Amino acid sequence: MRRFRRRRRFDGGLEGLVNFRDLGGLPADGGAVRPGVLFRSDSLAYATRADARRLVDDVGLATVIDLRGEHEVTYLGRGPFARLGVGYYPAPIADVSGAEDLVGHYLAILDEKGDVLAGTVRVLAGKDALPAVFHCEAGCDRTGVLAAVVLGLLGVPEEVIAADYAATAAAMPTIHERVRVVFDRLGLPPRPPSVLVWEPEAALMASLLDLVRERWGGMEGWAREQGLRDADLTALRAALIVEAA
Repeated sequence: MRRFRRRRRFDGGLEGLVNFRDLGGLPADGGAVRPGVLFRSDSLAYATRADARRLVDDVGLATVIDLRGEHEVTYLGRGPFARLGVGYYPAPIADVSGAEDLVGHYLAILDEKGDVLAGTVRVLAGKDALPAVFHCEAGCDRTGVLAAVVLGLLGVPEEVIAADYAATAAAMPTIHERVRVVFDRLGLPPRPPSVLVWEPEAALMASLLDLVRERWGGMEGWAREQGLRDADLTALRAALIVEAA
């Protein structure tokens, strides 16, 4: 039986992280995603020391999966978790081919960074990896693609995956302002005004999942093309699905 380094139920209320949430409770094939063991987030570099201690002490956080590119980690750091002995797995998603829109960009991530994403699936399915959190900068795009991969492999309905993606919209005003401050501090050119008001919508993720189904026959077909095997998928589901009562 899998054992998790979980302590008390996490009730939210973090200080520095504005897009942190538990993926537990979502309906999955044969049950639901196990609560308290898989989280998605905006960059943990913005976590306060109190946030980090809560996630380590209350949740028992064992693994951080960082989807940011190497230059982002260099400039913005890893935050307080770098000093707390939590397992760190870099899975950089950067330098993806250009696309006409975000759906095309997300599809390019699946296509060009499939080995990176497949590696995160193996990590999550591995022994002692959970509880785990994965994040990029905003916790929207790269994090949204990985969430779609993992949830898709767990059999979460597509409309639920799309709704989870759209749930980030509530945090976007704060994230946009934070990015503006960071860009100013680093002396980078300001982002276009249109970007600073953008919010994710469920229809965008639904369109991506349609393309995944057309191209690979679904997320499991994508996974097999990336070299994931039956044993990997079985282990992932065993770790992350709690059976229905």
